[in-house]
This record gives sequence, C-alpha cells and structure tokens, in this order.
Amino acid sequence: MEKLLQWSLAQQGNNKEAKERVGRPDPKALAQLLGMVQGKDDPTLMKENGAVLKNEKSTSNEKLVALKSMEALIENLDNANNLKNMKLWPSILEQLNNEDKEIQALACSCIGSAVQNNPRSQNDFLEESGRSGAFKKILKLAGDSTDEYSRSKALYALSNITRHSERAYEQFEDLNGWQLIPHLLADEKASDKLKFRALSLLSSLISEEVETANFNTKEGQEKINRLKDDKIVDSILNILDKDRGINCLDKAIFILSTLISHGFEFTDIQKNGTFFKNRRT
Repeated sequence: MEKLLQWSLAQQGNNKEAKERVGRPDPKALAQLLGMVQGKDDPTLMKENGAVLKNEKSTSNEKLVALKSMEALIENLDNANNLKNMKLWPSILEQLNNEDKEIQALACSCIGSAVQNNPRSQNDFLEESGRSGAFKKILKLAGDSTDEYSRSKALYALSNITRHSERAYEQFEDLNGWQLIPHLLADEKASDKLKFRALSLLSSLISEEVETANFNTKEGQEKINRLKDDKIVDSILNILDKDRGINCLDKAIFILSTLISHGFEFTDIQKNGTFFKNRRT
C-alpha cells in the first residue's frame, strides 16, 4: 500500500525522475486496492441482507435497510434469478407477515422488482408462494384500505407477478383477485396513485390478449365479460371525466383504445360520454 501511495503521488507531479524511480505499480496490489474500493460482490451482499431478514433479533430499521438494498440488487436480472439458488425467497416473503406496515410494503416492492419482465423469477416466486401463501397475502394487502403505501406496493407486485404469466393469472382468479379492480376504480376517495396501480394491474391481466391481438379465446372472452359485468369500463370512462393525474389518464386511454381496436362493444350510454365525444371531434 505504501508503494501504491508513492506511485500515486509521483503521478501527480511533473518530476520525471521521481516517476522513473517509483516505477510501475504492482498489479496484484492495485487489484487489491480496487477491490477494497468496489466493496463486496452482489451475491455476498444478497446473503448478508437475507441474513438480516432472517434474524429474529434484527430491528425494524435494519430490516428496512436490508429490503431496500435487496431490491436495488435484484433489479439486476441475474441477481433476481439467483434468489432461488441462494434460498433467499423465503426470507423476503416472510416479511409479508411482519407487523410493520412499511416492511410489508417494501417486501411487496422487492417481490415486484424481482419478477418484473422475468418469467423465471415469476415461476420461482409462484413455487415458493405455494408453500408460504405469499400470493394470497399480497392480495390481502392490496385490499387493505387502511394503508395506502402498502396497498400501492402490493398492486405493483401483483401487476408484475401476473403479466404474461398464465400460471399466475390462474392463481389470481382462484383467489378472487378480480374483485380488487372494480372496487378501486370506482372508489372516489382512492388517490390517483392507487387508481394508476389498479389500471396497471388491469393492463397486466389483459396483456396476453393485447399482444397476441386476440380476445376471441375462451379466456379472452371471460376477461371481456368481467370488464362489462363489473362495470370496469364505466369506471375507466369516469376517470377520464375527472381531474386525474396524467399517468392515470394515459393508462386509462391506453386501455380503452386497446379495447376499441379489438372491437369491444360499448353501450350507447358509454358512447355518449366525454371520451367518445372527444374522439369524434
């Protein structure tokens, strides 16, 4: 380390003789120094975070820090896929049972980030959820009207769990997950953020039909019937009549435009609403 310091100081000056006298730095010493600067590798950090989550003596603050760190790490696809091999899924899913609402919310956020656009991680989650009942717990949090933060994070997780996953969608249906959407969209007291999350979940549920341009399958028709019977389309149209946030409006318009392009049959009352009047003008 002393030699590296001398080399570094020599490079900063204009003394050519000093540079020659010090010579080149030792490659092994330089590699060691860089390793110290860079810190621990991702797997090591993931294991340490998992240990904090698993430790019953860890404080709530320590677990919050561990979950935030874990989420940042598993935004990387390879790290997310390593959760199963490193047996870290149980430690994360167990936090859904924590009495601390913020810990529950961050656990949902962690799950949502791990499975986002990641079929392998989606299946790993579903496999572990079969043992822990995590899917059902996330649905329960999404329906809890007493805590908006946890609810929003739970909806985020559900959107990413169900997108392009037939297996996840089947479980969502079996657990009566659809009832969340009409309730949230029709709730005048729900914030723009919650409505946006609900619309994002709806978009995930119909994503397969949207991208294959086919609502004519049995499953596709069942989803269309739900949009009609649960008055979900009416709620979406009502959102456009209100002064909602731009993200919420964009998502609502995207869903309605998708339905129009696939021949969805709107009622006369719906056609006389603001959305269709604006399209005609």
